[in-house]
This record gives sequence, structure tokens and C-alpha cells, in this order.
Amino acid sequence: MAFLANGESIHTKRWLTYFVSKGYDVHLITFTPEPIKGVKIHRLRYFRKFAYPLRIWNIRRAIKKVNPDILHAHYLSHYGVYGALAGFHPYIVSVWGSDIIGCHHIKKLLMRFVFKKADVVDGFGLRKQLIDLGCNLNKIIPRSWGVDTDVFSPKARSDDLRIIYSVVCARFWEPQYSVETFVRAIPLVLRSVKNVKFIMLGGGTMENRLKELARKLEVYENIVWVGRIPEEDMPKYLADVDICVDTFPRHAGIGQTTKQAMSCGTPCIITKSVDDTNTAKSFQCLVFEQRDYQDLAEKILLLLGDEKIRKLMGSESRKLMLKFFNIKRNMKVWENVYHKLCEDMRK
Repeated sequence: MAFLANGESIHTKRWLTYFVSKGYDVHLITFTPEPIKGVKIHRLRYFRKFAYPLRIWNIRRAIKKVNPDILHAHYLSHYGVYGALAGFHPYIVSVWGSDIIGCHHIKKLLMRFVFKKADVVDGFGLRKQLIDLGCNLNKIIPRSWGVDTDVFSPKARSDDLRIIYSVVCARFWEPQYSVETFVRAIPLVLRSVKNVKFIMLGGGTMENRLKELARKLEVYENIVWVGRIPEEDMPKYLADVDICVDTFPRHAGIGQTTKQAMSCGTPCIITKSVDDTNTAKSFQCLVFEQRDYQDLAEKILLLLGDEKIRKLMGSESRKLMLKFFNIKRNMKVWENVYHKLCEDMRK
């Protein structure tokens, strides 16, 4: 099997590692290669000057060399387009959420082209948005990627980070994730509760800008600027804190890191989406208005002020992850999808 995806992404590594563990011959075709144990990496030249024609030629050549049973592209508006233009079948494309933000006319046309070429579309929690963008409902597989509920567990709690209260935001420090909303909420929280440490994971191009904003708001010293961390350290951070905040302006569903925090039994606060009004109730999360730091501060204070609610939310979130989002069970579904597509192609 061959994948078109970002080789630096932990989501790519996690997905491919599963199939390697099952004994499959796994190939990654990518512009951003990083070693992944057991995966054969095929590095693509980007051809900045000549752009698409040479990139497509390069990708087609790599696919022909691998001669896979199936091609799966991750991230609709980048590798998804390249995969569609490669003309290989069976072809699957995974939508990550951030790849359908800011859909101008040309981008929408490209997405419709990808949906037309794809045999299966992976878009858990994004069904309505995908249909609105022109995707055939029958192509959508509503299956979450899942979480390793054994690793992301309350057992990962070590109390190494315990300060009295601690709140984490684990989104990348990039414009599309609206992390500045988290920073702006901090002084409002500290007016009512002094003993709180705010932990920021992720790292990114907005680091200097966010730190300058924190200095301006006089909360720089209240923030632990952790940045990027290895995947193996994530369970400790997500399990040790009192609250996890996701600032990403959602269309629907919830992010992978939020699921991991929920699997650790940590209560979460996510942004409100007009397209899925039942998400908060379904996932036992509190919601705040997108980019509204005052509303976020109120929700953080609500949870900090009620230990009973925090424990109840955390417990219910953990149960939900165990029941519906166990990665081994969910990835087995995808393994079956691959086999069925291959069988259909042979008929």
C-alpha cells in the first residue's frame, strides 16, 4: 500500500505504523520525508519553479515504481489533489479539517475534482461540510482515526506538572489555530484565580508574536512555553493538567489532541460550531464562541471553580473514548476498507 502524506506529521506516522505492525508492505510518497520504522520512503522533488506538471510526473513515476494495491492521500487540499491527478485506483483521500478552511472558488473546484476521483473519502465529523462541498455521501466513511486509550490514560498522570491548577493548549502556534485567543483569556482568568499555570504545547511560526502579546498583557511568566514535544511525552502533559483547551475554529467534530486529552480523563473546552450543536453534549465538552477570549476565560473559570464537574466530565469523556474511539478497533475498520476496495477492483 502507498500513502501520499506529510512525512513529518505525527498523524501520518501513527497511521503508517499501524499497518507496518500488521505486516503490510507500506510505502510513503512525500515532499517532507522523515524516517518511520518499517516504512519505505519515496522522496519527491518539489520543483518550485515549474510547479504542478513536474510534481505530478514525479508522483506518477513513484506510484508506478511502487505499484501498490491501494493509494491513500492525507490532507485534501494538498496531497489529495496530487493523488487525484495521479489517476490511480483504488484511491482514498483523508480530510483533516484544517484543509477545508477558507474555501475560495478555485479551491472548491479542486475539492470537487478530488471527491469525483476518490473511491472513498475519510471525513469523520465533517459529513455535512463535505456534502456541501460536493462530495457524494456514499463515498464518505464516518470513522474516527481513534486514540491509543492504553497510552492516553489517567494512568499517565504523574503530578510532575501539578501547580494547584494548570490549563494546557496543545494547538500549533499558527494563524489558523487561533492560539492567541488562549493567551488573551489568561489575564481574565488570573483576575479571579491567581494560582494557575498555563501550558502551551505545539510551537510554530507565531512564537515571537504570541510571546510579545503575553508580555504586553503581563502574563508571560504565567505561561510555560513548552513548544514542540515528542509524541511519547504527550500523555503526561494531557493527563497531568486540570483542563485542556482547543482554540481551533471548528466546522464539526473534535481534534485528535482533544480526543487524547479526553482519553486521559481530562475535561476539555472546545470552540462552538454552528454545524454541530450537539457536540458539547455528545463529547462532554464545554464550548466557547470562536475567537471569543472572554467567553473562553469564563468557561475556564467555571471548570476551575468546580472540581466535581471536572471529575465528572473527565470520567464521562474517558468512557466515550473507550467505547467509540479505540484506535485498534477503528484502524481495523480501515484495514477492512482497504481489503474491500482491492477485492472490488479485481472483479
